[in-house]
Amino acid sequence: MGFLWKTPTPTATPTTTVSTPQLPAWYQDAMQRLVEAGEAEVRATPYEYYDPAQRVAPLSATEQQTIGQVPMAAGAYMPGLASAYESAALGSRGVGDIDYSQYMNPYTQYVTDIAKREAVRDFEKMRPQMGFQASRQGAFGGARYGVQEAEAERNLGQRLADIQQTGLERAFTAGTGLQQQEAQRQLQGAPLFSQMGSQAQQLGLGGLQSIMSSQALPRQLEQQQRDLAFQEYQRGQGYGMQRLGQLGGLLGMVQQPPTTTTTGQQFTPQMSPITAAAGLGTTALGIYGLNQTFPNLFGGSDRRLKTNIEEIGVLKDGQKLYRYTLANGKWQIGLMADEVEKIYPEAVVEVNGLKMVNYKVATDNAAEAS
Repeated sequence: MGFLWKTPTPTATPTTTVSTPQLPAWYQDAMQRLVEAGEAEVRATPYEYYDPAQRVAPLSATEQQTIGQVPMAAGAYMPGLASAYESAALGSRGVGDIDYSQYMNPYTQYVTDIAKREAVRDFEKMRPQMGFQASRQGAFGGARYGVQEAEAERNLGQRLADIQQTGLERAFTAGTGLQQQEAQRQLQGAPLFSQMGSQAQQLGLGGLQSIMSSQALPRQLEQQQRDLAFQEYQRGQGYGMQRLGQLGGLLGMVQQPPTTTTTGQQFTPQMSPITAAAGLGTTALGIYGLNQTFPNLFGGSDRRLKTNIEEIGVLKDGQKLYRYTLANGKWQIGLMADEVEKIYPEAVVEVNGLKMVNYKVATDNAAEAS
């Protein structure tokens, strides 16, 4: 049973203490003024609309006119292409589609007519000879002359037809050759017309591009000026906040004292089971008896009047019981007024700034629970 008298090892309770240093007054004042200045700057610089039309340099009148001419320059190939189509169509026509009379030389018919007149003249020269011969032959000469004259007229008609046919054949042959030459020229000219149309388009668009290029530099310079103006506008809008940021950066460079964290242990002495039981019982009964005998008795229980405070137990109603040293150096067991006040405020009074406890009121519940 010796363990009942043995004092247990003090209980170690880990403790952590965080110390945060207070900023200097001048630093707090500077930060306050910086915040106030920032709020004033925000109020003084509201949002301001910047027209996008001022951001982009417009096209010059020359550029606008040049752009308007692009469709015409792009279509410059069309006349050449139409001529190429026409030449290709003329050069590739079939025989039935060609009027060869337009290729036949009118001089050919003139020559043919001369030959036909010569044939008729020859016939006229022969007629007197046939008549003379017929008169020499007597009665039979007239009949023979009629036959010869008919034969001569038939031969004249055939000769005239042959002359006409030969002339037409020569004219057709010559006209066919001329048509073939014309067709060849048309077919050769079709690609040339197409190339000329393409070149006209390229030259037109190239000229317009040259005009646009010549106008690009002035517009670029104007755009740079507009960009610089917009940058200056942005700089002006943010100038106040930028300066405040610089001031805030200076304050941020001030070395702040660090926050320290200290860890340790608090040791709480323990009482032996016999001592604790005897002390608690005697204390509880003594306090109860005193309060029964002196119902109006108050005890000075202000924590500021006590030193060497140690918690030694808990009453039945949950109040903590302490052992402590009074100003006269004597040890005493009792309650803490500030803790009693939280549970039984009617049991605590304050005299000259010090709190006192009515132990009867403060321990009634604990005594009844016993």
